[in-house]
Amino acid sequence: MRKLLFFHASWCSPCRFYEKQFIVPLEAIVGAGQIERVDAWKHPQRADKYHIDKLPAVVLLDGETVYMNRTGAIDINKVARWLKGA
Repeated sequence: MRKLLFFHASWCSPCRFYEKQFIVPLEAIVGAGQIERVDAWKHPQRADKYHIDKLPAVVLLDGETVYMNRTGAIDINKVARWLKGA
C-alpha cells in the first residue's frame, strides 16, 4: 500500500503551515487512510529510519520502499495521483 508519512513537531510553526497548505488538502483528495502524521520529536527512531533531519518533511512509501523523501513544497495533485496508483 502506498502511504505518505508527514514528519512534524508540535512546536514547529512551519509544520503547522505545511499541514494546512499541503496535508489537509491532500487528505481531502485521497482520504486520511494513506497519510500518517509522525511527531519526529516523540518518535525520533522513525525519523532516523527515514533520515529526517529537517522539519517538516514527507516520505512517500510503496510498501517498505521509499519513493520520495523531501522537505519543502509538494505538488498535491501529483502526490495524490501517485498515492492512488496512477
